[in-house]
Amino acid sequence: MKNLLYISLSFLTVTNSLYSQCIQETINYDDGNYKGCVNYEGEKHGKGVLTLNFDTQTQTQDGIFENDKFIEGVLTVNFSSGSKNTISYINYQSDIIESELYEWDNGDKLRTIYNDGVKIKEINTYGPGNSQGLVIEKLFNGDKTITIRNTENNRVPSDIIGENEFSDVKLIERDNQYRINIGFPTKDGEMMNVPIQFDTGATSFFIGNRLYRDLVDKCEVEDINVQSISGGVGSEFEIKYIKIKSIQIGNYTVKNVIAIVPLREDINDLLIGIGFLKKFKEVLWSLNSNLMRFYK
Repeated sequence: MKNLLYISLSFLTVTNSLYSQCIQETINYDDGNYKGCVNYEGEKHGKGVLTLNFDTQTQTQDGIFENDKFIEGVLTVNFSSGSKNTISYINYQSDIIESELYEWDNGDKLRTIYNDGVKIKEINTYGPGNSQGLVIEKLFNGDKTITIRNTENNRVPSDIIGENEFSDVKLIERDNQYRINIGFPTKDGEMMNVPIQFDTGATSFFIGNRLYRDLVDKCEVEDINVQSISGGVGSEFEIKYIKIKSIQIGNYTVKNVIAIVPLREDINDLLIGIGFLKKFKEVLWSLNSNLMRFYK
């Protein structure tokens, strides 16, 4: 065992010495240069930076070289268009990537995360414009892909606060429509109670312009700086997305609620759709009892 340990330590010492005994040089090429360590044969060897200039891009390899080959580190490609690609390599020769960031000239970004060279996550963020503030995250697990948008009410168990396993909410019936009483906690500790129509055909939580103005004045609301288009053909209108810090529904406090707000002052519909219900583990609706049961 002692001999094996001695051999292992000796190998480690030799390996480290390959990079610690560094001869710093600058090598100029027709299309770029190298600054860093070289071996006794003048090959790139150890820590260094290789810069290569092409017609449409400039490439920079910053990391570890071995016998003139780039082994590991960061490859940066700056395109003449203004876009940029940054790739962190665990093993460049075997194309094993740790992470990658592509930045477009308009400010959009795509970050990709790998585990042992296998892609596990993508995160899209967007530059100036209507989509600024939008974040789309994709999680990869084998053949399964999960897409999460910050403009949707995603299932986050810690966002549902309450002691009971479920909360029953009596629906308010009016003109053959059903409404759910939603409480909006105000900054001064009061509660704004607003009956909002439950619409199985709606996909989101829709806050009309009149209620939105009141919420901004009295409650904690964040504009997440994303705009889009809603409505049908011939009745399209601009909307924006907001995040409400918390609402009260039955015995539950629900945090980080995403809602849609029309940018037209004359649109004042109030709707709760299926998209909002996805924040809960399960939701049951009893038509005969005019009751909804929310599971945290």
